[in-house]
Amino acid sequence: MFRKIYLIFLFLCAAILVDAQINKSLLEVFKKFQEGYTKRDTSSVEKFVDEFCTKDIQIIGTGDEEWLQSSTSAKVLFKNDWLYWFALAIDTSSLNIIQSGKVAFFRVKGIASISFPNKDVAYEFAYTRLQQLIALEKTNKSKLLSYSSEASNLIQQIESGSLEIRYSIRISGGLVKYSDKWKFQQIVYSFPYPLMRE
Repeated sequence: MFRKIYLIFLFLCAAILVDAQINKSLLEVFKKFQEGYTKRDTSSVEKFVDEFCTKDIQIIGTGDEEWLQSSTSAKVLFKNDWLYWFALAIDTSSLNIIQSGKVAFFRVKGIASISFPNKDVAYEFAYTRLQQLIALEKTNKSKLLSYSSEASNLIQQIESGSLEIRYSIRISGGLVKYSDKWKFQQIVYSFPYPLMRE
């Protein structure tokens, strides 16, 4: 009887150790993901994607046309994010992972923010942003609706008195394990609606 209890105890300890190692290796992926967005070194995009993304990764960005599949598309998205998009800070304390075998589903909260030295620079950013939005829309009606909606939001943000814009963001998706290495299979970026300043 004692031997049976001892074996069960050893099995449980081994399972806990394995689970801790899995969680540690998954957490390391998110630390490296954050590091990419913190350093914003576009010369490392190729290495970043090859190391942390599957070849057929699916990414859904916050833009209407950002439905991407493949590591090639991921490299373009990350490069553009690191060059032009908001600063991203994920809160790993909010990281929730459900892991089953070689698949892990995750969700994490964060903050997307951008700072400006003065209003002139903020308005220059806003105008460029509006031009980018219009270029993506396919009809004159959608161009006008998109422009007016985003213009009023940007003006409100800039005139609110702060030169830093902070939005809550959620990131979710899945990872798969290849040769003892976790890689993103899917990433979904989303802003809660209505889009509210943090």
